[in-house]
Amino acid sequence: MPKQKVKNLAMLEAEVTRLRTKSRKLEAQLGKRFDHLKGNYKTMAMNTVVPGIANNGVMGFVGRVAKLAWESGKAKSVLSHALVTALEFLGVRLGIKLVDHYRNRRHRKKAAAKAAGSKEQRADQD
Repeated sequence: MPKQKVKNLAMLEAEVTRLRTKSRKLEAQLGKRFDHLKGNYKTMAMNTVVPGIANNGVMGFVGRVAKLAWESGKAKSVLSHALVTALEFLGVRLGIKLVDHYRNRRHRKKAAAKAAGSKEQRADQD
């Protein structure tokens, strides 16, 4: 049904029905995509880190060793702790850089405005 302006209650009900049907189709499509992601996320993650690792013979061996290490509870906790620590460090460093960049930019703008103001005062005095 093509989109039309809603002019009466019957058209409103038809539009609501159309949108509910469209919503259900989109939910089903999203569910299929999520199932695909859920089934393939390990391979996708390994290919992101090292392209071709999941399908390559030698690198596939490294991938299997990494998979076994990840499935081990102790190794998983050590690796996840190291990853969280590294992410926190990067986050703090990037956060500091962003704050410094913002502060320096404001400082430069204020200094430029002050310099422009002092030039105007000198020109007025001359």
